Amino acid sequence: MTKILKRAIPATLLCLCILFSFISLKPSIIFAEGTGTLSTSVEEAKRLSNESSEGMRKTSTINNKIAMSEEISAEAIWFGFSEEVTIATRHETPASKAPSIVTVITAEEIKNLGYRTFVEVLRTVPGFEVLKYADFGFVSPSVRGIASSSSANRIRLMLNGHFVNNPLRGGAFGEFDDFPVESIKRIEIIRGPGSAMYGENAFSAVINIITKDVKDIDGARVSSGYGSFETYDENIVFGKRYGKVDVSGMVRYRQTGGFDGIVKRDSQTAIDTRFGTSASLAPGKVYDARQEYDLNLKAVYKDFYVEGLYTNRNRQPFVGPQSALTGGSNIEDNYVFGEFGYKKTFEEKFTLKPRVYYDQFDVDNFIKSFPDGTTIKNTSGTPHTFPNGFTADAVVSEKVIGTEVPFDYELFDGNIFTIGLEYRLIHQTNIRYFANFNPSTNDPLASMQDFSNTLPFIKTATRRIESIYLQDTWNVTDTVNLTLGVRHDKYSDFGGATSPRSGLTWAFMKDASLKVLYGEAFRAPSFVEMFTTNQPAILGNENLHPETIKTYEVGLSYNYFNKHVTSGINYFYNNIKDLIVLRSQTSTTSRYENFGNARVHGVEAETKVDISKGNYVFMNYTFQDPEDDNGRDLPFIAEHKGNFGVNMRHWKYINTNLSAFVSGSRSRESTDTRRDLPGYALLNLSVIGKEFCKTMEVQGTIFNILDKQYSDPGPAAITNDLPRPGRTFFVGLSFQF
Repeated sequence: MTKILKRAIPATLLCLCILFSFISLKPSIIFAEGTGTLSTSVEEAKRLSNESSEGMRKTSTINNKIAMSEEISAEAIWFGFSEEVTIATRHETPASKAPSIVTVITAEEIKNLGYRTFVEVLRTVPGFEVLKYADFGFVSPSVRGIASSSSANRIRLMLNGHFVNNPLRGGAFGEFDDFPVESIKRIEIIRGPGSAMYGENAFSAVINIITKDVKDIDGARVSSGYGSFETYDENIVFGKRYGKVDVSGMVRYRQTGGFDGIVKRDSQTAIDTRFGTSASLAPGKVYDARQEYDLNLKAVYKDFYVEGLYTNRNRQPFVGPQSALTGGSNIEDNYVFGEFGYKKTFEEKFTLKPRVYYDQFDVDNFIKSFPDGTTIKNTSGTPHTFPNGFTADAVVSEKVIGTEVPFDYELFDGNIFTIGLEYRLIHQTNIRYFANFNPSTNDPLASMQDFSNTLPFIKTATRRIESIYLQDTWNVTDTVNLTLGVRHDKYSDFGGATSPRSGLTWAFMKDASLKVLYGEAFRAPSFVEMFTTNQPAILGNENLHPETIKTYEVGLSYNYFNKHVTSGINYFYNNIKDLIVLRSQTSTTSRYENFGNARVHGVEAETKVDISKGNYVFMNYTFQDPEDDNGRDLPFIAEHKGNFGVNMRHWKYINTNLSAFVSGSRSRESTDTRRDLPGYALLNLSVIGKEFCKTMEVQGTIFNILDKQYSDPGPAAITNDLPRPGRTFFVGLSFQF
């Protein structure tokens, strides 16, 4: 604890000093309820509204002043009133009043940055770190100090409120890391636990991607682009009203040859040394090619809506699950969902939002774990050579049927009570397994054989989840808001989990608010962690318990210089129990177990300066200090990192955005003797040309302008870690019809 305080206090004090130095530049006015300048403004508006005898011209002026006074009245207490979010409470709430640390990223900000995929945008969020993983080529964020290939399991991802995490591995970034940015209207993010509202996977963050609809696109926007590594990106976003029906959606195709960085040594290198063979392809290029299709469609008629999504991903595994370069592997993910819902408010008091949905995830992993000519010992210790490599093809489907019925009721003015019921049925089925080795012994076979019925790689399983959640949000006074909530999820395969939350927000002075928050959350074991079987290397564990987290947060936000500058700082402390990890059982076999706890504390600070329309500066800084039970630093996390950017709209035809990401050094696992990964900085430049020819828009982006060589953490077998791209580019052209 002493170590935590010594490292946290300086960073916290530094950020607080910076924030309060800005605050001190502007006189502070503390409003008691019903007193002060705020009341004077309202009274002035009322006085003006009664002076109707001075003619139509003065009446118009008076009405404008009344509207302005009412706007001032609302914004003077809660400076974030104009930016409302739904992710924190499931109903619209000013961001500064929301009982969570919330980040909102708009379509304009995304476009100006020039990023091409959803996961790249997340790098700009405080507390987020985006890493590439060697096993299946996933790119996913780690949030607030916990980095591993299962980090994606601890983030709940939603598309227009629809939960899209795959039950197989628990994460969503295998299907959504490359979700097209052209169709995104805004991204709402909770940094911290969200299980009290959302249940499973809302552990360290909750993200909701909100797509564009008829109001945003009245017609169609067609875009096409080309970039490094033979990357092609074609996209259509559309929206139109037909009578009383609003129809919107997107169609997208993307393909890329992928980054071709060099791995100097891999796990096969060590095998070659042991057996005197030469099967390793290292030094060799990583395999990162992808081909993707996306189709989204939404229709709204009065209070009813229906939405569907289809995605197809074919990708190579970057390196592979056994950390050996091979070639010939292909990972295919197909995902589809359909949702039908209804939203109706009765007498401005009672809101009903029932919905039913169906999801299906189809996974086909054709994996060559080791290259042609590899030598592998069987379970008896006898070495065997595999002329065509060590290869398997695993197929599985996850089918989800669910319904949810939430109710919002305004008990009295300023108090909204929410109750929700949800039921989810998840069935793991259609399991097929082919291999050129015997899964129980590792003995080689002459050809691929079908083990679907005799030795499946994973068990057929069914999970039923029954949930109930309650929440009360209460405007205690004009300046104080209290939120209390709790959710209970009952699982058929491992028991239940109860997740409470509480949040107090206080507008203690003009344009400033303070948040004091507490929340608990859980991560349910994935189906891979529980039901993997008949594998000589990895075994599942049906006796796993969920990971749990308790989080304490304090946040301070402030607007100054006539609302042109917005700053915020928050401190968080996470106490994590029962982490699910792979632990060695024998020299060749590992099993998923609950083992170890973690404590993470940190500070997140951010500022945005709106200079004039389209001209702004943004910056953020994150300090995080994750430790295990023994006080050792958790691996792969930068203690210090930050973002800085400048957006300049020189004239109506040109927009320029210069942004930088800076990361400090990252430590290793305690058993890894390699030196820590060094820090690095990435500088990006994006230029947009528009309105030259009606609705045509041209954008060019250079990523990593300085061609910085850096790596993401790799397993010990890949001694030089995972190479990441140097300088790259993308050029796009779009038309609005």
